[in-house]
Order: sequence, then C-alpha cells, then structure tokens
Amino acid sequence: MPTDTVAGVDWAGGAWLAVVIDGDDEPKPRLERDLESLWTERDFDRILVDVPIGLPDDAETLAAREAVDSAARSAAERPSSVFPVPSRSACEAAKEGADYETVNERNRADLDKGLSRQSYHIAPAVGEVDEFLREDEAARDRILEAHPEVCFRGLAGRPLDHSKTGAPGVGERLDALDGHLDDPNAALGRVCRELAGAPADIVNAADPTVDDAVDALALAAVASRPLDELRFLPEGADYRDGERIPMRMAYWSAERLD
Repeated sequence: MPTDTVAGVDWAGGAWLAVVIDGDDEPKPRLERDLESLWTERDFDRILVDVPIGLPDDAETLAAREAVDSAARSAAERPSSVFPVPSRSACEAAKEGADYETVNERNRADLDKGLSRQSYHIAPAVGEVDEFLREDEAARDRILEAHPEVCFRGLAGRPLDHSKTGAPGVGERLDALDGHLDDPNAALGRVCRELAGAPADIVNAADPTVDDAVDALALAAVASRPLDELRFLPEGADYRDGERIPMRMAYWSAERLD
C-alpha cells in the first residue's frame, strides 16, 4: 500500500481534476481552478499531470520534445492521443487569451511549424504549468509529466483495444487498474459522486467527463509507486528545455515500453 502523498491530475477543459492518495487513504478527487492551489494544499511527494512539461523554443529543444512525444506514441500504440506541443511563447499567448490565429502565428515564428486546433485548446493549461514550474524550481522534481494512455499500457501489460471515450474502453481501463488500486470500480464511483458536490462554478466551467476521472485515477496509481520504480520516456535520455526544465514522461510497467 502507498505511504506517500501523491496525486494524478488531468486537465478537464476549464479546471484541474486531481485524484489524491494520501498514504493509505482512499483516492479522493479535487477540482481546482489552478494547479498551484492543489500544490500548496499539502506536502506532495509526487504529482503526475497530463500536460506537456518542458517546452520547445527553437530547433534543438523542438527535436528533444519531439523525441519524448514520439516515444510516448510508440509506447501507447495510440499515436493520435499525443498532440504536438506548442512553443513556450505560443503557450504564453494562449494563456493570455489570444485567438487561434495569433497563437498559431507565434508557434510558426518560433518553431517553423503550425499548430493544430487540439494543441491550441490545451495551450493555456500547458502555459500555466510551465509558468508555475519556472517560478518554483523545487516543484520540478515532484511534478512530473505523464500520459494516461502510456500509463494504462504499462499497468495493463498489453495494448488496449478500445477508445477511452466508450463504455468498453472505460471497462478495459478499470481492468488495467486491478492490482494497482484497491477496488478501481468503487474508486471511480466515489470520485464521480464526490465531484457532484464540488463547487458548481468550477464544475460548470470544467464539465469533467468519466474518462477524465479514469485518466486521473491511472496517473494517481502510477504516482503511488515508489519513485525508484518509475520509468521514464525516452529511456536513459536527459532532455531539458531552455529553462532547464526536464522533458520526460513518467510511467510504470513491469517491462520497458520503448
């Protein structure tokens, strides 16, 4: 059983959905407007968050970032689930409310490539995490990037057959959590019921889905593993962006996925 205080955090489109495991306690959800509010609430040993950490500024850091994302696509065996990462200044513009055309132009100027609509929509969240980690260097060792599909692939020990957005996919992912969380079915039900009592303004702004909750549970399950049991993609690499923030994805698996 875990003894650390950890969380798995998923961006729910308007707020951060966290599943917190505090020692041997049951997983409990939190819905926060910003990640810093969660971080300062208690002394976390680890937080795994489903947004890119370590952003490209130029050709060199873009190559490093793309190596991380390529490893994740291969490991998850679901290439479309890993979006291209915007440049740092594109994320800053998106965080300030710039429209798609402006953010896309900024990304093209920085990286000589356009930006997908999907990447644009997550850019404000990416920029928020990036700004927080640039200001708090101590958090960089404890707030780690992870991707739910990579985590599920590692926990299941096999490729997944179904999309997470359908009932078969949710069932498949709950099966993957067996042996890694106590009674995943009950944990998911508890998370969903407790979210019904979260502040209405935050719930309405985010409108978290069931697959957001399942993703956060997976990240929390991996985060609850001892740090020395975690693996990182790409294996053995030491990529860092221009601010010296690590570029890597945490996961757990009995065997390497790269």
